[in-house]
Amino acid sequence: MKNIFITLMIMILTVQLVAAEKAGEFKLENINGKQVKLSDFQKEGLVILDFWATWCVPCKNGLPKINELHEKYDSVNVLAINVDKPRKKAAAISTVKSNRFTFHTLFDSKKVVQKQFNITNIPRTLIIDQDGTIIYDHTGYQRGDEKHYEEVIVKWLEEQETEEPEEDTPEPEAEQPDVLKD
Repeated sequence: MKNIFITLMIMILTVQLVAAEKAGEFKLENINGKQVKLSDFQKEGLVILDFWATWCVPCKNGLPKINELHEKYDSVNVLAINVDKPRKKAAAISTVKSNRFTFHTLFDSKKVVQKQFNITNIPRTLIIDQDGTIIYDHTGYQRGDEKHYEEVIVKWLEEQETEEPEEDTPEPEAEQPDVLKD
């Protein structure tokens, strides 16, 4: 009986570990008041989720670098998820607009997505591929961290270039010349 219990516990933990590697779908309000989903952005390539708040100095130091990555790579969408309380939303919008950030700003004032990804400290940066796999996870920000993000992006882009789609279509046969008979 004890062995069965241990086996079940191992299976449950294994399932949880595998599930933790995938990013689940979510929907949040963007800076324009529109509801957007994670999957809306995954179609184009990698998604960087960056959790931040207006009171967080390391967050505000990292945002310009995250924005540079968003602008540099067409196949990378940055979703800067603000986790401030609702009354601080105007301050967050002001931060984004005054710095002319072009990344996608989303608001998680109810902490739904923050809980979904078990975000306990910010800034927290996750890089998610098109399949929803979390391929990079980093907490905190120090100058130079963006270089690690870029290494992950470049590696992913290189992997995409080396993957060639399989062709199911057979090559066309060469046409046979018509034979004329007298």
